[in-house]
Amino acid sequence: MKTWNKIPLFRLLIPLLAGIICAIHYSFNKLTILEIFIFLFISISLVSYFKRYFTNYSRRWVFGVIINLLILVLGILITEQNKPSNLLLHFNQFNTEASIVVLKEDVIAKAKSFKCEVEVIAGKSDNDWQNTEGKAILYFAKDSLTELLKYGDKIIINGKWNAIENPSNPAQFNYKSYLYNSGITAQQYIQNDAWKLISNQKDFSIMKFAFIYQKKLLWILENNFQDEELAVISALLIGYKDLLDRETIMTYASSGAMHVLAVSGLHVGIIYLVLNSLFFFFGNIKYGNYIKAILLILSLWAYALLTGLSPSVLRAATMFSFIIIGSALKRETNIYNTLAASAFVLLLYNPYILLQVGFQLSYAAVLGIVYLQPKMYNLFRPSNWLMDKVWAITTVSVAAQLATFPLGMYYFHQFPNYFLLSNLFVIPLATFIINGGILLFVVSAIPVFSSYISWVVNKLLLFLNLSVKWVESLPYSLSLGISITKVETLIIFAVIFLFIIAVRDKKARTIQVAFCVAILFIGMQVDEQYSTKQQQYFIVYDVPKERAIDFVDGYQNFFIASESLNNDKSKMRFHIQHFRWENRVIKSTLVSADFTANNYFRKENYIQFFDDKILLWDRDFLKPINPLLLDYIIVSGKRKLELENIECKLLIIDSSVPKYNWEKIKKECLKWDIPFYNVNTQGAFSISI
Repeated sequence: MKTWNKIPLFRLLIPLLAGIICAIHYSFNKLTILEIFIFLFISISLVSYFKRYFTNYSRRWVFGVIINLLILVLGILITEQNKPSNLLLHFNQFNTEASIVVLKEDVIAKAKSFKCEVEVIAGKSDNDWQNTEGKAILYFAKDSLTELLKYGDKIIINGKWNAIENPSNPAQFNYKSYLYNSGITAQQYIQNDAWKLISNQKDFSIMKFAFIYQKKLLWILENNFQDEELAVISALLIGYKDLLDRETIMTYASSGAMHVLAVSGLHVGIIYLVLNSLFFFFGNIKYGNYIKAILLILSLWAYALLTGLSPSVLRAATMFSFIIIGSALKRETNIYNTLAASAFVLLLYNPYILLQVGFQLSYAAVLGIVYLQPKMYNLFRPSNWLMDKVWAITTVSVAAQLATFPLGMYYFHQFPNYFLLSNLFVIPLATFIINGGILLFVVSAIPVFSSYISWVVNKLLLFLNLSVKWVESLPYSLSLGISITKVETLIIFAVIFLFIIAVRDKKARTIQVAFCVAILFIGMQVDEQYSTKQQQYFIVYDVPKERAIDFVDGYQNFFIASESLNNDKSKMRFHIQHFRWENRVIKSTLVSADFTANNYFRKENYIQFFDDKILLWDRDFLKPINPLLLDYIIVSGKRKLELENIECKLLIIDSSVPKYNWEKIKKECLKWDIPFYNVNTQGAFSISI
């Protein structure tokens, strides 16, 4: 209870989180919530004014209840305020045929277009211009002029905004929800003649300054590094990830070193420790602590700006700013209060940051390190200096992993088995590379020094990449296909928490409770395993311009698709793999035109799966003269459809059918009174057998 009393901000964070979560999942009337907030604020003011009356032991609870309700309602209020649907001037409220937008970043080159986040400041509807607000994504056709667009440029565009579509396959990454959490609700693709530059931003802007200098720093890196080393140091040092390829990202993720490629608390923490050491002399002069604090905070936020103020850097810079202020004031600060204060500020600024996976992982990792690492480190104190450093890094890695692995398994369905091994060299190497990179920026104008430093950093990067690849190549480096629900994730956290409390307090009863909760988790897993064994269904996925069909029998499935799609790990993971993992499908077989297995038989275009008869109608299918009685027809590719003398429960148009054929197929279905389902417009089709 004493510990609980020392962390008032942490306690107040709980009702704020509860209010935000309520508002995210339910809609509230903003005016009503505001009235309740004002009533509670007046109530807390009255309680404070008559505090003598309420300090009595039997009435002390009144203040606590009202303040918690006030914070809860505040959480609801700020979340409702941030919902795009509640903004009266949001551009979605108008049927605009043209818009004026301001670029919120430099244009980013994609494979077939340029992409940019924009602020929609005005919209034209029925020849009238209306001031608007709200963010969107613009895709430009590739052009030499478009490439010159920069942050802050104001342009006029002709075209209507399109809603961002929901995922078309079950368990697919929800890009619409991801963008909505960042306040982005629409997108548009425009040709080169559909936009016109109105003005460049000429006034001073911190963000434009940051983008310009990030490009200058990138230019320095490009002159000193190449290929994979350039891609890694650009991401590691300044948060520029456009040079990273899919293979490098997957290698770092599989080895448990992905956190190095995302500029985050680790990077900000390294810079803080280095600068804190360099500014040691300020402690010997008058007001030195305050000067040191100001310089540290300015330096951290300057670095945050140069990395584009990504959410992870924003969190870290905010947290360290609170730590620096507390240290400068020479007050005894509680790290949990500091963490809660930084989270409180970030959530007040943007409550939807709570839904970002990075936010959840970041705070879970820091809490784990702050609470667990000292206790684990004190269990064993090596006398050897090197062993002591290895042990310190090991305890940091274990503490962070214990606090985050349930979230990692829930969101990513994977666990890097050798995270301890990779972090033993990743963390020290990242420290040297970051410091070396910053030093390179400082002396870049002096060729003699810069060439020597870049040579050393190049070797460190080469060693880092080779080490990560070695870990990733080890047998069983990554456990894939892990499937747990939200409830099971919370149960795992509960088990970890209870075991930690049991060890700390040395109470057998707490261990018994922990074992009971663990048994509950095991029971849920056993029940899911039994359900998996009984599952029988087939699903036609929506993969653009591809045929992709799974026939699932228990833990295994028979996959009909092109070999190129089956080998395309990126497409498979985005459209298909997450659904397989959620359904615990662990064995997948790419079947040929003639294939036989238990409960599954295929002979060219004819399939029997259990008792259902399915026809694949594609270019290779030759319609027989005799009538056909089928359960399902799956149409693929460019092929004319003739349904005379054919009966079936449902006809499915898959994603490989061109758009110009959809209406012809529908007309043919209506002609013969056969129900149809279009995967292209309705999303993946799935049915249990």
